[in-house]
Amino acid sequence: MENDSNQLKHPWLVAVWPGMGNLAVSAGYYLMAKLQMRQLAEFSSPELFDLNHIEVRDGIIRLGHLPRSRLYVWRDPQQKHDIVVFIGEAQPTTGKYTFCRKLIEFTRELGVEKVITFAAMTTGMHPEQNARVFGAATDKETLRQLQGLGLQIIKGGQISGLNGMLLGAASERGLPGACLLGEMPHLFAGLPFPKATMAVLKVFAAIAHIN
Repeated sequence: MENDSNQLKHPWLVAVWPGMGNLAVSAGYYLMAKLQMRQLAEFSSPELFDLNHIEVRDGIIRLGHLPRSRLYVWRDPQQKHDIVVFIGEAQPTTGKYTFCRKLIEFTRELGVEKVITFAAMTTGMHPEQNARVFGAATDKETLRQLQGLGLQIIKGGQISGLNGMLLGAASERGLPGACLLGEMPHLFAGLPFPKATMAVLKVFAAIAHIN
């Protein structure tokens, strides 16, 4: 971890993992590259992961590597709020909510004040249509902010995976947050859909007041 990590200015956490359409991870890497982020820390919770393959090099079998989870930071030049992007190579095979609680406690030590996750939502939309962004929040103030941006508010249902569970853990600790879900066609669920990724990033940029 950086020596000056405790001097982050009102940081927000953006957390992404591989998922449907690779929307969340694509958006996370885009933010990391565009904002020229630096690695801030590595989050380790090996007891919740398991190896799912071995590696072979020149006929020799070696153990594979556990998925890595890293945090990158962008320091806001206006010093309003820095942004920490968490990129997980995989979701844990067990103890998902335990993982989320540990991650929230870890980032609270960095001073994180808001948590945002990205995800995909499939609908019957035509691929040529503009992708909408759906949203849900952990608190009424953030919900009003999403409504003000014209998002489709999720009235009921579930958000599966760590994209949703991390916000449950954040809410449990009193942290405001939101999940932004980009719309993509049912038929494209297993493929990247850049239109949805960019729609989510535009909404996040509006919320965070970044270019």
